[in-house]
Amino acid sequence: MERLLNQRYQFIKTLGSNQLGQTHLVGDTHLPGHPRCVVKQLKLPGSNPKTLEFSLILLNKKAEALKSLGAHPQLPKLLDYFEDSQSFYLVEEFIIGTSLREQLESQPQWTEPQVIGLLEEVLQILVFIHSRGLIHRSIEPANLIRRKSDDRLVLTGFGIFKEIGTQVMRSQQQLLKAQRNGSGVYVSPEQDQGQAHFNSDIYSLGMVGIQLLSGQSLLELSALRGKTTQDWYDGVKGSPDLIRILNRMIAPDTKERYQLATSVLEDLANQQAGSAPLVLSDKPVPIPQEQKNPAYEEATPVIPVPPLHTKRYLLPLSVVLGSLVLLGIALGSSRLSLSGLRNSGLKEAKVYVEEGNLEKALERYNEAIAKQPKNGEAYYQRGLIHQDRENLQLALEDFTQAILLESHLTESYYQRGNIRFELGDRQGAKADYTEAIELDPSFAPTYVNRGSVLSDLGDDKGAILDYTQALEIEPTLGAAYLNRCLSWSNVGDQDRAIADCTQAINLEPTDGFAYQNRGLARRKKLDYQGAIEDYNIAIRLDPDDPVPYHNRGLTRLDLGDLQGAIADFSRAIEHKSDFALAYYDRGLAHLKRQQADKAIADFQKTAQLCLSMGRVGCYEDAKYQLDQLPSSGEATP
Repeated sequence: MERLLNQRYQFIKTLGSNQLGQTHLVGDTHLPGHPRCVVKQLKLPGSNPKTLEFSLILLNKKAEALKSLGAHPQLPKLLDYFEDSQSFYLVEEFIIGTSLREQLESQPQWTEPQVIGLLEEVLQILVFIHSRGLIHRSIEPANLIRRKSDDRLVLTGFGIFKEIGTQVMRSQQQLLKAQRNGSGVYVSPEQDQGQAHFNSDIYSLGMVGIQLLSGQSLLELSALRGKTTQDWYDGVKGSPDLIRILNRMIAPDTKERYQLATSVLEDLANQQAGSAPLVLSDKPVPIPQEQKNPAYEEATPVIPVPPLHTKRYLLPLSVVLGSLVLLGIALGSSRLSLSGLRNSGLKEAKVYVEEGNLEKALERYNEAIAKQPKNGEAYYQRGLIHQDRENLQLALEDFTQAILLESHLTESYYQRGNIRFELGDRQGAKADYTEAIELDPSFAPTYVNRGSVLSDLGDDKGAILDYTQALEIEPTLGAAYLNRCLSWSNVGDQDRAIADCTQAINLEPTDGFAYQNRGLARRKKLDYQGAIEDYNIAIRLDPDDPVPYHNRGLTRLDLGDLQGAIADFSRAIEHKSDFALAYYDRGLAHLKRQQADKAIADFQKTAQLCLSMGRVGCYEDAKYQLDQLPSSGEATP
């Protein structure tokens, strides 16, 4: 590297490399004494301009998030980041000290107090990182450095390039695995498949703890990966409680593993205090009940969640104020055996359904029910077709009949709950979801949907508990993170809201709705610039969605950018001509610019739309604004 990188950084030596890029030690020529820094490079894909553009969006967002972590004394400061010559670079503070990998060369086995001390120190750092919605992804001895100046551990080597690199260059993933040089033993099974969670970091740290306590080699440690039982502790001088904690940290099933770093810290504290029995629990912290936000608020999006098994019976939902994700998932034949459909009519109906000919399938189910009026399974299957065709009342009747005839059908309660939610019967939907949970407490989407109902009824505390339960069952359920993000925001905890929306983004980086909802939480936290950045990404991902334009307009209104706000509200109206809130907020912006005629026109349009939709509160708001204006005429058309 002969030239100065970014016309600033002078190459000293290469510290490492892999298929994604290289890590260099450099000197900063812009500062006195040319202090040393670490530069990490990611080679960007060049074949697809859209992939390159989106990769840069993600990298800049991740780098900005890492930069905010510089306030923690045990994390290296991110000094700079930039793009240059088809590569993306991070410039980090250079930590002078000794890595844990180097320490292991002279001391391969540690005492129990030493192991606990290291675990507690790293867990405290993880609590900070995870609270910001970030996952480290690369906890291993080489990235744990004992700083020479104060003898404190510093956690280096954030896996931002592993995350983005495997998303944009999946074809190289196997090459990356082959080049880990032993570090793969610290990688959790789900992270190995490209699905990292917060407790993936706990797994990695658990493997480090086992290595320190047992003194085992990397080869011996590799035999533990993916096993449900571990016998590494034979002959190890460690207390049973600590061994149990370490085993739970490396549980291959994410649902059996610790969910939170704070939970591990609590159990370590109990173990040292001699508390008995040791309770290994991740019970959610009680949430103080706070007043829910008013009904009139910026619209938040509903994400069309893919069904678990088939697109055929996805229940489409409209956007509602304070809306959350409702999993209108039809379970179909994968959860409901069709072995009981003995007559040829029902078998034919099943074939028609598989072919997508719902009209013919409906005819066969009608014939079957006429011949066998007590066949609850036929009512259920016909209800799914009515649901798909948006004949909600007919679907409701069929699911009700299925329940009367075969009440063990969890799916019938679940689907009827979806219909009742769509029809506005929140209490009925809540009762059906509760019944479905009692019949099958292991089906995570039911908790998500009941959480949506609870939030809609103003019980965000109960909703958060339901979303948390869903994530304990299915940790990769992005809808639960997205919904819980909104409920945290409703109870005023914007930091937790941002963390959950960020996790939803980690699970699905191209999901514009997650960016929108994180932008909402950031706006409530008065981080207007961060909110606008999130709305910008959402707009790039779906330029035809009116909601991010509206929310960006509200944020610009907060900043006093009236012209920009009006432009955004107008764009929202272009994409959704009956967007009542956009008309109302544009009217407010016109008022602030002393453009009374334009404000009157917008408030009159708002009143007309709200009245036609039966939204009395919205209509009254528009009428109030019109009453304050001279010569406004009637508020209604």
